[in-house]
Amino acid sequence: MAKLDYAKLQKRVTGVMEKVEQGDVLLKRVTTTPGENEWDPPTETVETWPLKAAVKRVDQRYENGVLIVATVDIVTFAVPAVAPLITDTIIIDGRERAITSLKPTPSAGTVAAWKAVVAV
Repeated sequence: MAKLDYAKLQKRVTGVMEKVEQGDVLLKRVTTTPGENEWDPPTETVETWPLKAAVKRVDQRYENGVLIVATVDIVTFAVPAVAPLITDTIIIDGRERAITSLKPTPSAGTVAAWKAVVAV
């Protein structure tokens, strides 16, 4: 049986997401650097990366076998320039949203796509 080439799948997902891309979706990361002296305030650096993404609103979903009833957006996106972190936020059409769940697909090996659940 032939192995699935996840690098090729990653390129295909990126191509598909370029076609179905919805609105302006960005990944935002804030990095805090301590001040030079302990009494100096920390410095924040904000970086954003555009995402090739599709956004879907849902009111209920199963997570770990439990029915969750809450309105959220599920953002499926191609692999961005940096690996996303649960502490990042996603900006959808100018509105910043907290990430409540973040999963790569597949869970091991070369990632072909990401799925994030974001609060509304």
